Amino acid sequence: MIDGDSLAFEEYLPICQHLTQDGIMQYTGLQDKNGKEIYEGDILKQTYHAVTGSYDDQISFDGYHIGAVVITASQGVCMKKPLCYSEETDETTVSNQYKKVAGYRCEVIGNIYENKELLQVA
Repeated sequence: MIDGDSLAFEEYLPICQHLTQDGIMQYTGLQDKNGKEIYEGDILKQTYHAVTGSYDDQISFDGYHIGAVVITASQGVCMKKPLCYSEETDETTVSNQYKKVAGYRCEVIGNIYENKELLQVA
């Protein structure tokens, strides 16, 4: 426990590493596919490719999720209720689930303090 009166904020910036105009964003320990560090509060675009069905009758689904990064005890680093875009149907819906962050499939496209409009369904 640290006494707030004796806290030298500058000493702890390396832990947080990203200070925005509106707040401090915690580093997740992950990087996106371009090598950019991912912080809690960043907005990610993460692609997906899913295949269902039997070997002879497979159906593939492609698209992406857009969501804000959160860190939870049970889920780890994930996006909470991201927007889900399907290339097959050309529709965007809102997921009711958490989606785990996979750095090699995602790109930081903004953050919740400066780009809230990215989280809205068009």
